[in-house]
Amino acid sequence: MRQAIFIDKEKCVGCHACIVACKLEHELPPHPVQPPVGNPRGPALIRLVRVGPQIRGDEVHQYFQPVLCVHCDEAPCIDACPSSAVYRDVETGITLVSGEDCTGCESCLEVCPFEAPQFYDDRLYLCDLCMHRSDERKRVGRTTACEAACQARAIHVRSSPGRGSRA
Repeated sequence: MRQAIFIDKEKCVGCHACIVACKLEHELPPHPVQPPVGNPRGPALIRLVRVGPQIRGDEVHQYFQPVLCVHCDEAPCIDACPSSAVYRDVETGITLVSGEDCTGCESCLEVCPFEAPQFYDDRLYLCDLCMHRSDERKRVGRTTACEAACQARAIHVRSSPGRGSRA
């Protein structure tokens, strides 16, 4: 069964805990997130987009939307990769990257509607749903770093029989 990530934008409070947890879990260089200062460093496997504030009538509306790889059923990044460095794990449906096979052509960046693939130091990075935790997830229910860090419980990773998308 395919793994998918679901984000409840009504619950996300924009705390950036998911970004920090992802960078720590994958030992990625730091990235100043709030406020953005200087030149961001390292790949941003999760980005947080603030929408608003907007005034509608007498109310102020604002929400935060985490943006990351949604592991599309028909992933354009897989089709665009001439070296097959971007591929799908048959068992989980997770879109993965083989760093050894990547030629650095950046075709995947051009076609991804979520800007999920990231190049940093001549290496391609992509959210892998903390696949290295999959055995532990089955045994004790440990989840991805971003889901575990989300105090608002806005991020959910679960099996999905249908097409991958955001909730």
